[in-house]
Amino acid sequence: MAERLLATAREDIGRADTKAAILLSGALAFLAVVFSGDRALLPGSGPGLVLLLLAGALWTAGVLMLVSVVLPRTRIGADRTFLRELTGGPSETALRERLSASGADATGWLLEQASVHGLVLAAKYRWLRLGVSALALGALLALFSELW
Repeated sequence: MAERLLATAREDIGRADTKAAILLSGALAFLAVVFSGDRALLPGSGPGLVLLLLAGALWTAGVLMLVSVVLPRTRIGADRTFLRELTGGPSETALRERLSASGADATGWLLEQASVHGLVLAAKYRWLRLGVSALALGALLALFSELW
């Protein structure tokens, strides 16, 4: 059961990465389409320009939030996984000691890994929700700037 729990968390992390990558591609493609058109449509000054600048800031924040979803998580739970040891270039004996300790209680180790992966998954979905919200609000403000 612990193996299945860990596998499910890993699959969900992959799905979150895929969702963020697709949304990020769409957001960047939308910007390419917008900026390839006629620039005379931009408002010159006033509230329309303020709304458009705010929309651009929100869109940029949303893109950065989606990028943060796709980037690997190296801080969350690093002390509870082999990540810190592997990035430090450990010796073979140090890895063997750590692996033998985890092998003594395989179920406990799997549950610990599932817990860490759950934290990573929660962070990814939090940034995904915030990024989509920022993109949607930015798009809405851009539409309102055209109506102003």
